[in-house]
Amino acid sequence: MTEGFDFEAEYGAQYDRLIRRIVPGYEDLFPQILALLWEALPEEAHVLVVGAGSGSELLGFGPARPGWRFTGVEPSEQMAAIVSGRVRDAGLADRVGIHRGYVAQLPAERVFDAATLDLVLHFLPDDGAKQELLRSIAARLRPGATFVLVDGHGELGTPAFARAMAWWMRYLRIRGMSDADLATYRGEVDAGVRFVSERRLLELCGAAGFEDPVCFYRGMVFGGWAMRAEA
Repeated sequence: MTEGFDFEAEYGAQYDRLIRRIVPGYEDLFPQILALLWEALPEEAHVLVVGAGSGSELLGFGPARPGWRFTGVEPSEQMAAIVSGRVRDAGLADRVGIHRGYVAQLPAERVFDAATLDLVLHFLPDDGAKQELLRSIAARLRPGATFVLVDGHGELGTPAFARAMAWWMRYLRIRGMSDADLATYRGEVDAGVRFVSERRLLELCGAAGFEDPVCFYRGMVFGGWAMRAEA
């Protein structure tokens, strides 16, 4: 469980509804990622999806690219059960494997042709945990493999970040979140989201073994980048 967010007891069942409300452009995010991967990967490929969540990526990518195989990694027991059921119901179980746990528990071999890490890294503190996750992904990617990162970011304590947070909170209110729910959610964000600046994010990616980042998505405090694993 991440401090501030209880994905087992509170967010598992309502994750899909919540994430669509809080992340600007969420509905279009995964089609964008699919477009990036489609151009980068051959007809047959193996894609690592870190933080499989409720399965939005897997259910979007799988039917569109019947030659691709997927390994989804999800530490939450409840979320892993949800995504496993959805994968099975969608008829994708023969091409999608769900690992309930962490990337570091996967075999340490460079077997994946691409990886995604979407809306996950900002839950980890910048005390080595962010770097460790990025390095564990890089260690399992073939040289030149595409890596897609989507994450919340911002430089804490700066006027720019304060403005961005105010705009985001106003966006959530416009999207229909009540004042009471907004106050609760802001408290959870403050307690459970470990923002770092965009510069620091890309610095961590570089140190992990990724290069040539290109930004393809922006939405309030969220950003998305595509990059390559070094040879």
